[in-house]
Amino acid sequence: MAASRTACVRCGYTEAIRHSTFDNLSLTVPRTPVATVEECLAQYTAIDRLDDFKCRSCTIAATIAQTKRDIAACESAMARERDGSARRARRLGDTAARLREQLGELEAALASNPEAELRGIRLASPAPGVSTRQTMIARPPRILVLHLSRSIYLPTGGTAKNPAHVQLQPLLDVSPFATTGHISTSASAPISGAAHAGEKARRRNCLFRLSAVVVHSGAHDSGHFCAYRCVRTGDAEQWFLVSDIRAVPVPLEAVLDAGNGYLLFYERI
Repeated sequence: MAASRTACVRCGYTEAIRHSTFDNLSLTVPRTPVATVEECLAQYTAIDRLDDFKCRSCTIAATIAQTKRDIAACESAMARERDGSARRARRLGDTAARLREQLGELEAALASNPEAELRGIRLASPAPGVSTRQTMIARPPRILVLHLSRSIYLPTGGTAKNPAHVQLQPLLDVSPFATTGHISTSASAPISGAAHAGEKARRRNCLFRLSAVVVHSGAHDSGHFCAYRCVRTGDAEQWFLVSDIRAVPVPLEAVLDAGNGYLLFYERI
């Protein structure tokens, strides 16, 4: 399960932390000669900056300001109509009363629950502001599947394969990329951090061992897939390279040095 948070930099409002299930994580491989799985995960869980976000809290605040201006305009028009049309003055009074009622609903929502449904109220549309978004692992799965995305989009509109050599290790600790018991609502801070929990809590269910690797050789639009699979019997293990109908035993070092991984499969320890 993953946890995602979006927070407004302008007003500090944070939407509810959203949890979602996943069957794999798609990680963008850095455009460097050599990279690690940890670097790919760090990039995936990094705080992203969004420049086109419409904050619900800022929207309600803008609507409150507009409603106050509308009420003031109605009251000013009512003052001018004291010696004029009684019907128009009454209509203006009804409009001002309705706006005051809406203003109360808006102020209550802004104070307690900006996500509350505001029926019959036309919300303002302020200019998009700056926000941050981050996704972390909330509940590590029993089987963790990582997809290493190697697609590069060229200025010409075409695509190419990122040939970076991704280094593998027998064990993977995902605790730096997982939430703990502490959740932060700050737009500039991670959703959760290691400083807020002890080492044991951080590492609970966060250690994985490599069990299979799918590798791709060739270009972006052509090539060949093969797989490495580990067979474990008690404390003993043997890796196999499977290509088409051929399966041959290989040492662990050959798997870790494959470099061109496409899918990584891990079992939780």
